[in-house]
Amino acid sequence: MKLFNNFLIFSSLIVLLLISGCQDDNPLDVDVSNIPVEVEILRFDLDFYGQPPSKLPEIKQKYPFMFPPRVPDSIWAEKMQDSLLLDLKTQVDSVFPDMTPYKPAIADIYKHVKYYFPKFRVPKIITLYSDWNYLKKSVYVDSLQLLSLDNFLGTGNRIYKGIPQYIKQNMNPENLPVAIAESIVETQVAPPESKVFLAKMINYGKKLYLMDAYMPDTADSLKIGYSSKKMQWAVDNEEGVWQYFIDEELLYSNDQKLDLRFLNLAPYSKFYTEQDMQSPGYIGRYIGWQIVRSFMKKNKVSLQKMIRMPEEEIFKKSKYKPRK
Repeated sequence: MKLFNNFLIFSSLIVLLLISGCQDDNPLDVDVSNIPVEVEILRFDLDFYGQPPSKLPEIKQKYPFMFPPRVPDSIWAEKMQDSLLLDLKTQVDSVFPDMTPYKPAIADIYKHVKYYFPKFRVPKIITLYSDWNYLKKSVYVDSLQLLSLDNFLGTGNRIYKGIPQYIKQNMNPENLPVAIAESIVETQVAPPESKVFLAKMINYGKKLYLMDAYMPDTADSLKIGYSSKKMQWAVDNEEGVWQYFIDEELLYSNDQKLDLRFLNLAPYSKFYTEQDMQSPGYIGRYIGWQIVRSFMKKNKVSLQKMIRMPEEEIFKKSKYKPRK
């Protein structure tokens, strides 16, 4: 019996050590349960599109910030009854009849932002249409968060006919919280002072690390916008990509074509090989992400300090070694 009791004690210690180790491995797994956040969503899309022009004065009074003075009312009245937008409205209303199911995920993002940046003001969310502008899924401006619901209707929605697959794959309802976090991150990370390729990569890495902090339970593939297959390629080929950048002497290059090849939105990255199409686009962002992760793992630095640090300093202190 004594031996059995000792075995139980030993087992318990092992479990505790494993739990402790897991916690150390993920410093971004923080408790935000006591941070008060109320998500307010105003459905401008429902209040505006499809309504009779006679309601325009009432709508303008409710949403004064949505109507620039230089735009005449006749333009807005025409937009309210535009046939293409009314067709889009049918699709949006069918996918988003109610925003309540999305509030917990959005609240969790805001809680994490406030955890790291206590002065962060939780914005009021305004839902609208971007008129098929997939580059403007969400815009965060201080007290307002504009959210374009027409960008999250689902990959197979007929509205998206003609849009390339690498873009459509990130136009699902599950991408909505990611877009909200991204729009906040964009306002927190300043552009790099240096224009060399390495600095640009690490600058993207800063943004993706903030995504790690704000959405710690979200898959990496969603945060960076890769399909599961492309994500696996990035993981499997990290060492080879890094070696390519070194061999081709790209890290300190000012060649702006590198942005098109490895940083900008694209179906795949351009190494100029037969295997290019198997790779994900903007692989440089992924490498920058891993550099910042390595830096944060090896240095006790706050998020606030990290995003202000020069990218070159982050690289040197990251002691980055790609996974093999």
